[in-house]
Amino acid sequence: MRTTTSTGEPVNAVVAKQLPETMPLNGSDFFQVLLDKHHRSVGLQGNVSRFALDLDGQPDAGALEQRVNEDPYFRWLHQLRRKRRWPFQLPVWKKIAKAKRIKIGVHHTEAETGLPEVLWQQDIKLWSQPPYALDLVYRANGHSTLVITWNHSLFDSRGAELLLRYLGDNVAADQKLIFLPPEEAELPFQEQLEHTQKVKAFLFDGKETQTRLSLLADRNKPKSRNRYHLIAFTEAETQRIEENCKKYLVRFGKSPVFLATAIRSFNQLLEAKGKKGDSFWVPIPQDQRRKGALGPIMANQVSFLFYRLFPEALSDMKSTVDEISKQMIDQIRNRIPQSYKIMMAFSRRMPMWLYSRIVKSPTKGAFASFFFSDTGNSLEGFDHFQGIPVTDAVHYPPNAGYPGFTVVFMLFQNKLKVVVAHTDNSADDLAMARFEEALREDLLGI
Repeated sequence: MRTTTSTGEPVNAVVAKQLPETMPLNGSDFFQVLLDKHHRSVGLQGNVSRFALDLDGQPDAGALEQRVNEDPYFRWLHQLRRKRRWPFQLPVWKKIAKAKRIKIGVHHTEAETGLPEVLWQQDIKLWSQPPYALDLVYRANGHSTLVITWNHSLFDSRGAELLLRYLGDNVAADQKLIFLPPEEAELPFQEQLEHTQKVKAFLFDGKETQTRLSLLADRNKPKSRNRYHLIAFTEAETQRIEENCKKYLVRFGKSPVFLATAIRSFNQLLEAKGKKGDSFWVPIPQDQRRKGALGPIMANQVSFLFYRLFPEALSDMKSTVDEISKQMIDQIRNRIPQSYKIMMAFSRRMPMWLYSRIVKSPTKGAFASFFFSDTGNSLEGFDHFQGIPVTDAVHYPPNAGYPGFTVVFMLFQNKLKVVVAHTDNSADDLAMARFEEALREDLLGI
């Protein structure tokens, strides 16, 4: 790796000079700030994500710490803080003049799996703390787990994957990793307003319904903590799921089938509680990066698709998949994700109280607290970290809203994994066992 330029100046010093002192949040970042505020009002921490790599070996914590402190990108990220703003000003990250040395937390455990409790309690506050943290968990069996914890307004799950690929020398020499997003000029006010009105007409289509999501838990319960339920499939089961997905003839991959299984299983969880409502309202993130591009790392590079599903669409898998596919095609044809991205950028200047009211309007004042994501093949080829074999990779998402139920589908080394994030008061162990049983039946075609 080249360490100096043609003039003899260190490459890292040149890169550091090119990184900006301030950087505006994009529209999706600002939405994550809103969720951070919401999480703190109903939960025990903010909008915090975690991504864990299990390693068949133990990297040297001191050497890793030295590396991130010498790296201009990790140092720059570590010095970012949210800058307070006046209403109608663009929200920005600001690089502080001085920052303490980046520390990598080191933990020791006899457990072969799982994370120490201290890592679940770790919070990241936008205004006063570095927006990410790194930890190494050393296990008695010679394995280890590397964990990156970050506030979701900094970047999305794909950004975290790419950042650890970069740190772990997992990017091929002929591949170009993109760190910063390109600068985007704001569209003329009238054009932004037209896209906003288009999205408003789509979101408020005259269907005044009581969403089932707000019925999951009692709002009067005290603040609750996040819990995670992992559903792992073998390679043979994953192949069977692939075959089962093909019979639904979906044009856009397996995600509509995965979403259908998640919604139907979640609906059974609600019905077991005796909860009923008129519809589900489900926002789904859509990656805006160019296909095959390694970046940008920085910022949440997503827009959203939205699904409103009524009980009659949940009667069987085919009905649910067909309805999801129809709504997906209609939104893509009408370029709703592109318009929604423009609307989110337009909304960044709003006071948070007004922005919050607008975001919650489609669900009549409640957050749409069921979130779904499918990371697809984003972890393909992530088989080593600094030469050490990677044996597993898990995203631990924040709960996207009260009462909190988030389902993430991941494919790693030809094995499907489903991570369910929920809150104490949304589902107990028995409810999660029932959810898993229903999910397996639909996925495997039992």
